Amino acid sequence: MNHVLTHFHQAFQTGDGESSGRVHSAREFASIINRERDRTDRTGQEFSLVVFATGDGSRRSASLRNFVAILAQRIRPTDDIGWLEDGRIAAALPHTIPDGAWKFVENVRRILGENTPATNCTVYTYPSRWITRTGGESAQGGPSDKPSPSQQGIPSPKMNHSSIESGGPAQPLGVLGPHFLQPIPFWKRVIDVVGSLVAMILLSPVALLVALFIKIASPGPLIFRQERVGYLGRRFTLWKFRTMHVNADTTVHQKHLRELMASGKEMAKLDNGKDERIIPFGSIFRATGIDELPQLVNVLLGEMSLVGPRPCLPYEADGFLPWQMRRFDAVPGLTGLWQVSGKNRTTFREMMALDVRYAKKPALPLDVWIFLKTVPAIVRQASDQPFFADARAKIFSIVLRVGTVVLAVLTLNKIHK
Repeated sequence: MNHVLTHFHQAFQTGDGESSGRVHSAREFASIINRERDRTDRTGQEFSLVVFATGDGSRRSASLRNFVAILAQRIRPTDDIGWLEDGRIAAALPHTIPDGAWKFVENVRRILGENTPATNCTVYTYPSRWITRTGGESAQGGPSDKPSPSQQGIPSPKMNHSSIESGGPAQPLGVLGPHFLQPIPFWKRVIDVVGSLVAMILLSPVALLVALFIKIASPGPLIFRQERVGYLGRRFTLWKFRTMHVNADTTVHQKHLRELMASGKEMAKLDNGKDERIIPFGSIFRATGIDELPQLVNVLLGEMSLVGPRPCLPYEADGFLPWQMRRFDAVPGLTGLWQVSGKNRTTFREMMALDVRYAKKPALPLDVWIFLKTVPAIVRQASDQPFFADARAKIFSIVLRVGTVVLAVLTLNKIHK
């Protein structure tokens, strides 16, 4: 089948690389899909993608040529036709809801007539909220009328999206991510593997000391495992050193996170104050990122990267607006653009804007810049914690008292002389 598709693809190409009959190559069509996603993020107007899988009749070659010609006749000037990486052909329909896309399909099928082999098709829509569950199934969200942020660099308000239900009229475009997203750069994977292995070796004494301390300070397992949402919405198990008591109440965090997502407050952590769920010195491990050392295993397994958006919790992703799902276009990381751009001093909306910005344009110089800024950012974050502030206050008090005593002694000696 592939050589037949290649034959037809070449038949619709002109010598200068432009598409004749408005049929684009897989690479060109991927750029078009991303262009329409960006347009939808700006305008809030939905677009649909109709994907066709042609039949395998005896007149396959002739029927495919005829089918592509019919598609070219039925599309509007604003629409585009192109190939997907797996050989299927698709039509991108801007400003079109799923119902409109299905009317387009009905028109195409009516023109094809009964003498043409059956054509299977699927309608995908963007924006739509979706998360890939374990095993690759899509957890599809319903409609939302929540406005997206209106600040600069964040998409237009009143972003609506179609209801995606099991057996419904359309599927979320996100499940086609591998067809239009740039593959993970080879250089990034090499850096992740080499960097995680080197870090494991160099930081192994620190990890052993932390593990020993946790074992002494708090009964229970050393490692805390938690389901997170990663690349393309796929779920995975994240590893951390346990810094909370066993069976700690997580509803407190859920409530706090919902409040941050709904308001314009800064992303302050719960443990910035006194959190009884935290084990002794757990706040120090969390503020310095030491508790995240086991995530080097996640990096080595390819579930995370050294640099990328932080992997979110499933209940956090459930509250995302459609445009915020773009953060899943990138592999989650140990550090990222948000972490070195203010982190807890930013709002939730600002954090999402930074994550989406990184996901759209990953680059080696940017990763290097983020990596170099990480250590100063950790030092700044740790210094903002209450226990470090208390320590600074105590040190200042001691220095002041010692200075006062020394000054008094010198004054008395001078008077005595």
